[in-house]
Amino acid sequence: MTNDHIGQNENQQAQPEVVIRSGRTSTLMGPRAKLAFAFVLVAAALAYFAFTAFEGATVDYLSVEQVTDQAPTEADRQVGVSGKLVQDSYVRDPDGITAHFAIKDEYGTDELHITYKGEIGQVFFNEHSEIILQGQKLVDGSFNAENLTVRCPSKYLTEAEQAELDAMNNGDPLAPPYQPDYFDKEA
Repeated sequence: MTNDHIGQNENQQAQPEVVIRSGRTSTLMGPRAKLAFAFVLVAAALAYFAFTAFEGATVDYLSVEQVTDQAPTEADRQVGVSGKLVQDSYVRDPDGITAHFAIKDEYGTDELHITYKGEIGQVFFNEHSEIILQGQKLVDGSFNAENLTVRCPSKYLTEAEQAELDAMNNGDPLAPPYQPDYFDKEA
């Protein structure tokens, strides 16, 4: 019996013990990590698209002097410039859509030649109106305007403000004709 018992002990020791563990299988990323990664990816894409859209939509406004000193504008950029019309420079092509004119800065020292294709009213083109343009400076030094806006100062001033400006420009010390306000009236 002793030999049988020893033989059984040797057989038991020779067989390796198998341990069965129940547990989760390991994955690279769990569901929360996948959701967080997707959120970060979408947020980064939205930030990139917002940045590129904002960058393309911005327009740097420069003076006439700055535009004349600047190199030609890149093809995908626009520059804004404002100035007053140079007297007798407005010429419209026979097609009725293309206009050529020049603007000057507030001191009248620098001029910029403009080409604009689009509808233009005839009333606003005078030396008192401020012309605001958006477009590109070309290699030849001229400016190709894509958007044109005219701001006429007399259109936005009240009668009192216009009289005050006239008095300042003419050196006339007379006070402008202000109308009494509701609170100025005595009861």
